[in-house]
This record gives sequence, structure tokens and C-alpha cells, in this order.
Amino acid sequence: MGSSVGKLCAILSTLGLFHTGCVTSKAPPTTAVQSAQPVEPTIDLLISTRLFNTTEPCGCTSTPLGDVSRIAALLKLRPDRSLLLDAGGLRYEPKSIPPSQRPQARLKADFIEKTWQELSAVAMLQPEDLRGEQGIAELQGFRRLVANVSGLPDGLAVPKEVRTVQGIQLGVIGLADPSASWPAGITVSDPAEALTAQLQALKAAGVVDVIVLAGLPRDKVRRLSRKFPDVKLWVSGADDGVHEGVELPENGSGTLIVTPGYKGEHIYRVSLHPKQSGGLTWQLVTTPKQRQRQVELLSERVKEAEKLLAALRRDPSADPTFVKTREEDLAGLRAQIVEQSKEPVRGDGYVTAELVAITRSLPRDPQVRQKLDELDRHIGKANLSVLTGPPPEALPGSARYVGNAGCLGACHYHEAAHKMWQKTQHSRAYRTLVEVGKELSYDCVGCHTTGFDTPAGSNLLTIHKWEQATTPPTDVGPDLRHVGCEVCHGPGSLHVASPGKVKIPTPRPDANTCQQCHTPEHSDTFEWKAYARGILGEGHGAATRETLGDGPTGKELRQAARQKAAAH
Repeated sequence: MGSSVGKLCAILSTLGLFHTGCVTSKAPPTTAVQSAQPVEPTIDLLISTRLFNTTEPCGCTSTPLGDVSRIAALLKLRPDRSLLLDAGGLRYEPKSIPPSQRPQARLKADFIEKTWQELSAVAMLQPEDLRGEQGIAELQGFRRLVANVSGLPDGLAVPKEVRTVQGIQLGVIGLADPSASWPAGITVSDPAEALTAQLQALKAAGVVDVIVLAGLPRDKVRRLSRKFPDVKLWVSGADDGVHEGVELPENGSGTLIVTPGYKGEHIYRVSLHPKQSGGLTWQLVTTPKQRQRQVELLSERVKEAEKLLAALRRDPSADPTFVKTREEDLAGLRAQIVEQSKEPVRGDGYVTAELVAITRSLPRDPQVRQKLDELDRHIGKANLSVLTGPPPEALPGSARYVGNAGCLGACHYHEAAHKMWQKTQHSRAYRTLVEVGKELSYDCVGCHTTGFDTPAGSNLLTIHKWEQATTPPTDVGPDLRHVGCEVCHGPGSLHVASPGKVKIPTPRPDANTCQQCHTPEHSDTFEWKAYARGILGEGHGAATRETLGDGPTGKELRQAARQKAAAH
């Protein structure tokens, strides 16, 4: 808290402003600062949406985000005072699933579904929940919340639920998007008509605090919120433009709209502080972090306004009325900064709502974590069970993969390059998966091996046999574990057979080659020159390495990003 106040005061000082909550010495905090300590929330609503078949994050990024076991741990911190709400889309991603990967996807979908069920979550329904190979039948035994969908088996869906937390009744309604891509046989009616009927039923039952989980984008949610002011909290759970979620809640006339992120990376925590009499007041109080962020945004606007005003004052032809208007705008922005720096007044009952990043700094629930490890083993067995042999052979006359050993066995020309490769992370890529039990997961293995799922390349079966063998296997092709030379340079059999006549397919790979795996989702610090510095040198592109000059390597960029993430 003190750090947030300090940053606010530093920004105010830079702008030539002063606020009584800012102190200029290292004296003990004033009463005003002490009173700003957060009050323990009475009820926590943890809100997620569109997990998209994601149980855990990719461990290759500088800041891995998400993990159902960490969400479970947050919920279990105060199990009698917390409720998990999910706006749907948790089972599958909105894309086709290759047949070989369907067993894995189904296991993960059922795992998330069962985990949410065990955590007593209220989960809405979106089209992605019906994209499995067996469609609606996969949801047998589970229950979803949705008020405007018909065509579902009896007992699978309910239009609303009432949950009582600390003696307070919360009515939760689910609304689906009629314009989304639903499977045949499913009919989605007008959300407003369905909501009207459910609100009347809740009102008749004496439930006044209503939450809507909407599989809708924010613009549609906003329009509905204006028509239905009795709904206190809206969750926009299907906004394709904001995968990371929306940092600040939208607040208007006692109605809140929150937008969580996808894949469990950023969830919303809405904390309800009841009145002394026991009821709820949906007055939003911003957190210190949110006020700090608002001040930072306003400060940027102040700088731009000051720059514009300075230019106008230098212009003798500038309209005085226009200049005065810009001066008033600047004063208004500065006043907003002062207002945002103040500790908000909390009435008798209030609400805070903040986007929470699910980072590795959060604990993992040990029970869910153990089940995730078991899931990895089940996934490995399921994935291997559907494979009967290596990938198909290459077309006649086409190059096939030979592995690093095949390149070295042909001649001694590449020995120096191989030694250089052994010093890189590429040479240990598959080992990193074995260490965490992900060596048989389609989520990871494609970018940690060579020629994966390509003709005359590797697949899970061939890689697994090489990993398990004590002597080189003879029926599964070359050893293509790790990120070998052919990942960047292409399959090398024709070049190996005739080095002087046939060049390797890609003699000089560029950034596009790297970015097949080094995507923003899996390699967020990727910058071609930096990463090239780490894999080029004596025996392997020494001349190119010299042109890159001094600078950080990819490893150093990753380390710096991880240290920065840890500090926050």
C-alpha cells in the first residue's frame, strides 16, 4: 500500500501538485495513510471465462500465466466466503482439433469441468463447450447455467441459480449469444426476453442481488445493462478483442461490468463488503493499484495537453478563446489526478473489483496439482494409444530427416557447429519437457523436437521410443529429440547423400523460421538479433554473429523479464 501511495505522490510532485496525503520525510505514516489499509473483504467472487481447454500455462514465457490449481488455491483461502463464477467456454478452443489430439483435448476438458464442479462453481454455457467429438453428450453428469438456450438434454442446464454466501442470497443468471456459432439442434433466444422472465422469478423469491454471466461482448452487455438496472453485476465473457481482460471495471448507476481474461490468465476478483445490517450496497471503491493506474493515464494526458498548450501560446494567431478552453481542460486533468490520489470514502457497504493475474507467485492447491500430474500421465498414455507407427514417409525424391547424428556421420564439416549447438537451449529442449512431465503433450512437444508430425519426421511414438530405449531403436527412424539443426535448416537427407551437389534446404534461416515456435504466446521476449546471438558463433554462422555486434542474448532477455516479473 505504501508503495502505491508513494508512486502517486511522486507523480503529483512531478506535475507541480501537492496533496496532504503525501509526506516528504521518512517519518512514520500519518493517520490518513494508515486508514488507507485495505479492509478484509467479506465475500469474494472469483470470475473466469473461456479457459479454452487450458489447465496450465506454457512454461516457456517470462511470466507464465494461468493454472487451475492456483485459481483453486485462491478459492480455498476462504472457502466459506468465496464463490467461483465462470462465464463458459472452458472445454475447447474455437478451432478444429486434429484427430490425433482429440483424446488429449477431451481429457483436459473433462478435468477442468470436474475440477470446477468439485469447487462448486457456477458455470455458464458457450458454443466452445459443445465442440467436442461427442458434442453435447460430453456434458452428461455436469450442469451448466443458461437461460436462453433450448435443445439441450433434460437436466444439463438451468436458467438461474441462487447461492447463499455468509447469509446473503446471490441470484446468478446465464445468457448466451444468439449470434455465436452453435451446433445444429441448438436454438438461442433473445437474451432480453429470457432475462426478464428470470428476474421476475428471482424477485418473487426475494432475491435482490443479481449477477449475469453473459457469453456476450461488452457492447451487447452495456446495452442490456441500461435496460436492466436491477442486475448488479454483469460479466462480459466473450469479447474477442480483449483476451487479457479489461483492467478497470465499468461502473454506472450502481451496475458493474467486468471482463475477465481468457485461459485463466487474468480473472476478476469482486469483493463484496456488506452493510452493518447485512445487506449489500453495490458502491464501487477503487483499489490503490487502480487509482495509481488512473493517475498514470491521466499524467500522460497532462503531458500531451501541456505540449499542445505551449505550442498555442507561442502562436500569435491562436484564438484566445480556444487557448483558454485548453487551459481549462488541463486544469481539469490535474484536478482529476488530485482526486484519484485521495483515499476514497467508504460508505456502509461497498464493492471492489480488480483484474488479478494468475502468476507463479500464487500458491498451487496441492490436491489439484497432484491431479494435474496424474492428468499428464493419462494424456501421455492416451496420445500414444492412437499411434501405430512413425509419420508417413516423404514423397519419392523428397528430403527426409536424419537427425544431428546423421549430419555428423556424413562428414566432419559440421562438428564445430554441433559443439556450438550443444551449448544452446535447443540441445536440451526435449529434456525440459521430461523434467516437468510434459514430454507426451501435444501442447508442448512440437516445438521441443525436430520434424514433428511431418513426413519422414517424428511423432510422439518415435520420440518416446528413443527416450525409453537403452540402445538405439531400429524401427522408428533417427533420434529427433530436441531442437536439432534440421528445425532451422530443413530435412537433410539429400544434402547428406551428396554434400557437394545438393545444398541443405534452408542455408540461412531468418526470423520467420524462428517465429514458427517463438510466438508471442510461447516466447514473449523473442527478438531475432538477441536470440541469434545465443546460437551463432565459431563453427556456426560466425560471420553473421559478428554483424550482430554486442547486445543481449535471448537467454539474457528471458532472465531480465523473469526478474522484472518476480519483482512485481
